[in-house]
Order: sequence, then C-alpha cells, then structure tokens
Amino acid sequence: MLTRGIAAALATVMVVGLTACGKEPAQTEAGNFTEPAVTEGFVEAKVEPDVFESGVELTEDCYRFIYALGNAPATIDAAKYFKMRLEQESGGTLSCDVYTDNVLGSERELLEGCQFGNYDIVLATNATVASFSNDIFCLDIPWLYDNKQQVYEVLDGVLGQTLGEGLEEKGFKLLQFQENSFRTLSTSDRKVEKVEDLKGLKIRIMENELQLAQWQAYGANPTPMAFTELFTALQQRTVDGQDNGAELTWQSKFTEVQKYYTYTKHIYSPYLILMSQEKFDSLTPEQQEIVLRVSDEAVKYERERCSEYEAVALENIKNFPGMTYTDLTPEAVEEFKAACAGLKDMAYKKVSNPEIIDLLYSEVERAKAKFPAEESAS
Repeated sequence: MLTRGIAAALATVMVVGLTACGKEPAQTEAGNFTEPAVTEGFVEAKVEPDVFESGVELTEDCYRFIYALGNAPATIDAAKYFKMRLEQESGGTLSCDVYTDNVLGSERELLEGCQFGNYDIVLATNATVASFSNDIFCLDIPWLYDNKQQVYEVLDGVLGQTLGEGLEEKGFKLLQFQENSFRTLSTSDRKVEKVEDLKGLKIRIMENELQLAQWQAYGANPTPMAFTELFTALQQRTVDGQDNGAELTWQSKFTEVQKYYTYTKHIYSPYLILMSQEKFDSLTPEQQEIVLRVSDEAVKYERERCSEYEAVALENIKNFPGMTYTDLTPEAVEEFKAACAGLKDMAYKKVSNPEIIDLLYSEVERAKAKFPAEESAS
C-alpha cells in the first residue's frame, strides 16, 4: 500500500497521466483496427471550465486530506470545489490534495487503501463498492427510474442512509452519491432499437453478476473487461459495444470506433464518495460538520455540472460524423424491462439484507409519485 510520501510524489505522474488520455493511434494492418471516423467540418461543443480559488491562506498545521478519484470531468470539478469550500469553511485548517485519473490505483485499490487509512477520501462506482458491501448490488437493478429527480429522491433519502450505515461496518463513511448519470449503449455495426437487435452482440460490461445476467437476458454476449482496455477492444472489434453514460462515452472517444448510439438509460450508476471511517472519527465534531456540509454542497454542484457535460456530450454524439443516434420508443423500453424482470429475484440473493430490495422498490414507487416521468426530459 502507498504511504503519504509516495502518494505526494505521484502528483507529477498524475499530470503525465492526464496528458496521455488522447486518441490512440489507429492501425490498419490486416484489418485488426478500425480507422477513427473522419471529423472534417465537425466542431466540438465544450463546457467552459470553472475556476476554483479559495482565497484562504492555509495554516501551518493545516491537515490535507488525500482525495483520490478517476477522470470523469464533473467529479474532478467537484473535488476541486470541495477543496475550495473546505479551505474556506475551516479557515485554512483543512484542505485536500486531489489525485485524478486513478493515478493512486484502481477503484478497488483506492477502496482498500481507504479502508486501511492510506487515503482519506476516494471515489468509486457502485459496482466496485458492491464487492465490499453487498447491499450496494441493489443499485444494479435496471430500468428502475424515469428521470434524475426520482434518482435523487431515492439516493438522498432513507435508502441512501441505510446503505451508508452498512458501509460504516466496512470502514467507510459515505459522504455522498455523486452523478454518474444513466448508462447508455454504443455499438459498432448494428443499430439497436429493440431487444432482438442485441442478439449475439459482444457487449463489454463491468465484473458484476447482475449486469452479466441483464445482458444475457437480452440475448447479448456480455464480456467483463477493465475500462482501461475498452477503447482498444472496440477498435479491434474484440467487443461490439459498451454501455456507459453519454459524457464518458464522448470523453473516452468511443464515437471514433463506434457507429451507433442508443440513449437507453437502462441503469442509473452513481459514484460514491467515501471517506475513511477511521479518519472521519478522528476529526473534531466541528471538523466533521464542516466536511459533511461541504460534501452536501459539492454533490449539488457536481450533479448540475454533470448535467452540463452530459448535454454537451449528447450534442456532440448526435453531430459526430458517421454516428447514428437513437432514442428508444416507450414500447421498446417495456420490452427491455420485461426481458430482465427476473433480476429482482437475483438481487434478493446477492445482497446481505434482502429487505434492502423491498425498501428500494418502495422508495422508487414513492419517488415516481412525486416526480412523474412526464415532468422531466432527463
């Protein structure tokens, strides 16, 4: 495991990692790779950067949290926002060093480091966190929500609180559920408008039994694979497609090696911001209150910011040369829901506390009554 000294030394590596995220070179020998789409005349829409300056001088005894995460732009913006507000609210006695692009390790490594106190705050997807706390598997049930308002109502309510209490038993303090948006689908050479269109397609998924069962129910051939391998796998046609949010699909340049995009919204996958429970408990009550208050501000900022990135990403995907965009019809959505209806029963067996599934569905029903589908275009 990394010590604080090693983590600090990796700050320079982080910069290198960020600059190495560009398009991979296309190879054409023996047709092993696909040429990226020609983009003459295409003008990319972009989100304007925010500037984060706390205006506060840090004290000599300032404690600097290690905050480690991946490369999703909205979450990076939120980490910088959190740092700014933390310094302001603590009068310079608290701050954080932000390490992006998973430079300090994979999501699993970050979570393990957080458990043992090497890292103070980490970000991870729900699918990875579920391997530490099985009740999180309930979030992988597809087709639960119609819009983001319903999601926020559920995650910010009693369900999220209950899941957070379970995480404390594993050494984590849940600070917030950040936006990772709805998962969507891109494919190489087949337009997907209904379940039948997925038959036989090799779809990259995360290492997750519920996601595996979902795609098998559609007749697809789900293929677990690390995200870092995905671009090359799509380029080489090792897999035919992938499901991620619109913003991550765009940022990762998958449109250069895919031809079809379907705005499915089949699963809402949140990011979890977790703090070492041991570290949180070591703070004074005043410091704990500051961390929690600033975290609440950061999640509101991140969700708004993510929606900005997502809107721009969808615009870019729709306008990208050679890309075909599709929205599912209501009839197709019902067909997809019916195909994987059995996943609820599977989820009962995957979680540690089956009652969490009943709580989830009751909270979803309540959220749908409060925020009907027709009230949101999200």
